[in-house]
Amino acid sequence: MRRPLLLLALLVGLALPFLGKPVHLDDANFLRLAQGARLDAWRPHAVRINWQGQEQAAFDVLSNPPGIAWWLAPVLDQPVWVLHLWMLPWLVLLVAGAWMLARRFGGGEDRAAAGALLLAGGPLALLATQSLMPDLPLLACALAGLGGLVLAPTGGLARRWPWALLLGCAALFRYSGLALLPLVVLWALLHRERRGALILGVAAAAPISALLLHDALAYGQLHLLAMQGFQAAEGVGARAGLRRLIALVAMLGGAGVLPILCWARPKAAAVGGALGLVLGLTGVWLSEQGGVAALGTLLAATAGGASLGGAAGQSDRDALWLQAWLFGGLVFLLQLRFAAARYWLPFFAPAVLIPLRLAPRGLLRGAALLSTVLGLFLAAADQDLARAQARLAASVLDRASGETGIFAGHWGFQHHLEAAGWVALEEDAPIPAETLFAVSAVAWPQSPAPGACLKPEGRFVDAAPYWRPRIHSATAAVNIHADVVSDRPPVESYAPWGFGGDPLDVVTLWRGCPTRTDPAPAR
Repeated sequence: MRRPLLLLALLVGLALPFLGKPVHLDDANFLRLAQGARLDAWRPHAVRINWQGQEQAAFDVLSNPPGIAWWLAPVLDQPVWVLHLWMLPWLVLLVAGAWMLARRFGGGEDRAAAGALLLAGGPLALLATQSLMPDLPLLACALAGLGGLVLAPTGGLARRWPWALLLGCAALFRYSGLALLPLVVLWALLHRERRGALILGVAAAAPISALLLHDALAYGQLHLLAMQGFQAAEGVGARAGLRRLIALVAMLGGAGVLPILCWARPKAAAVGGALGLVLGLTGVWLSEQGGVAALGTLLAATAGGASLGGAAGQSDRDALWLQAWLFGGLVFLLQLRFAAARYWLPFFAPAVLIPLRLAPRGLLRGAALLSTVLGLFLAAADQDLARAQARLAASVLDRASGETGIFAGHWGFQHHLEAAGWVALEEDAPIPAETLFAVSAVAWPQSPAPGACLKPEGRFVDAAPYWRPRIHSATAAVNIHADVVSDRPPVESYAPWGFGGDPLDVVTLWRGCPTRTDPAPAR
């Protein structure tokens, strides 16, 4: 019990420097959804938001269930540091789940401690801890639910239904949690417990079944089904699918599971690394990358291939179940609109757990230390971008001197300006005469009507710290949050981080041209 408590204390300590992190990226849309829950707890997705260029109901554009909105609603009016504190109780479940899984598949207290730190203190988990998105609850429910299930004695699995129920709650925060539900049935079948498989399957499906019933009563349609069409609206075609595969492999190797433990199985890791290199070369060719961008893609894809290779090829019962978890997750992620490192959160654990029992202790300790240090660097880089958008929004408001206007761009930039009374631009809408118009370069800005007459009012640049990694850079072609970077034209990316010299963001302030009045004709 002492080691899990020490791990929990460590993770809380690592989170404290980031309590003041401004609203960032998709935090903004989940806070808007939480506003919907405050207005109508029964129908949070009825709230309206401009997130894709047009104002519309959240039901039609926000592709996640309402769990995080209900969680954040009670503290929505509090300072941002209170919101971050409100997320930290999920660390208790996360540590419990990571410890149970590492104990079950690692063997021994030392291996369990290192394995649990790799699961709960690596880059993906640390970034999840510092966000207001549903990532931390998703990861906590997933690891705790599966950890409680597999740590139980093999006899009488049906009695472990509360753990299956907890796993099912992951789907209340992100629909990707649904991809984990077959694992409870598979675990019981591998242990030849058919009755247990039925009971565990029913328990795991109960939360999403209740949510579907809620949606039918609240909206007259199912949000899950509506979002299947939404996810299929983009990213179709062979080229898009291949790019998504390359990005997912690169993001796993660069930010999910560092290619260290995999060398406990050197031949499998080498084969996987070679395949990853081939994927990286394909990505460099597809996206016409060169220089630093190409190098980052090749390194990250090779690392991801090695991590996947080190987890493949074993045929014992535990390994087969873990491989179904890992590679089943990869198949699921290939169906989404785009790749993002955080999408690996429910699925990356087996790449740690499979080689955990075989890895030498020195390799284990080195992997745990390097993973946590990298996580802190990437968390600092993510906070750099969040603070940059907060500073730039403040610069716009300072220049406006109390005047409100229209803005283009999303993420934290949108949140800060909307809080000051500014309005998001509708795609292709005109800019009214004498109206201020602020545009963020990196936050996927909407375009005004073609030929809009604008005159410059100011330009604000927020430079990046030169010595820290970047998690979002057009010059380095890296983005930990997607497989493309907003630019003119957009830059395709694969690696989750790198080093780039471009600004964190650039905001341009314009004003709509005054209405021209022609002189009255002479009589």
